[in-house]
Amino acid sequence: MWRSRANARRTTPAAKTAADAQPRSRRSTASETRLRVSMWKRSEAWAVTLFMGLQSVNYYVCVTWLPTIEVPFGVPADRTGWHLAVFQLVGIVMGLLIPVLLKGDSQVAAVVVASVLLAIGALGLAFAPRLDLLWIIVTSIGSGCSLVVALSLIGLKTSTTEETTQLSGMAQCVGYLLAAVGPMSAGTIYDITSGWRTVLIMLTILAVAQTAIGIIIGRNTEVGR
Repeated sequence: MWRSRANARRTTPAAKTAADAQPRSRRSTASETRLRVSMWKRSEAWAVTLFMGLQSVNYYVCVTWLPTIEVPFGVPADRTGWHLAVFQLVGIVMGLLIPVLLKGDSQVAAVVVASVLLAIGALGLAFAPRLDLLWIIVTSIGSGCSLVVALSLIGLKTSTTEETTQLSGMAQCVGYLLAAVGPMSAGTIYDITSGWRTVLIMLTILAVAQTAIGIIIGRNTEVGR
């Protein structure tokens, strides 16, 4: 609110006169551009949004439940805390490296690497829990890379500042709303099934869906077109 009032004060009568003095065709073109860009009606925008939401669900479920998931598999409680720290730190480092795969017109390689690692990590924890640290590192790499890819797609798939702003608002709003449901849903599934394997299988399915959606949007397409 404070910022909007400050902007209003900067809009002087002289500035308004200058804007009105622009050729009608120029003003109408700008208006048509604003009307043409509607992220909520574009399938590519929804693909970016779902990719953001799915990778966020995976991350927040892991951050919330990972220590609890490991304990029934025989992992000491104190070690699960260190594993969670490893999950966070490795994800940060790998998130800094994934932009190497984002160069060029297509982002399919980055999307596949990030998403498939999430699926492998979840499946590994579900069916080979003795290698828990390995699967946590694999999941962490996928999670850190997925976040950077998701945020990068917002800018890479738009061509104007207005498009980027709209897609960012849409993808992060809807995406994090989906993410908020993830930990609660995982807890509910555990209560119903009395086991974490079903939750891990659910994360695997979501990672596969994330891969498919990412391949679609990772091709050389722009949301605004």
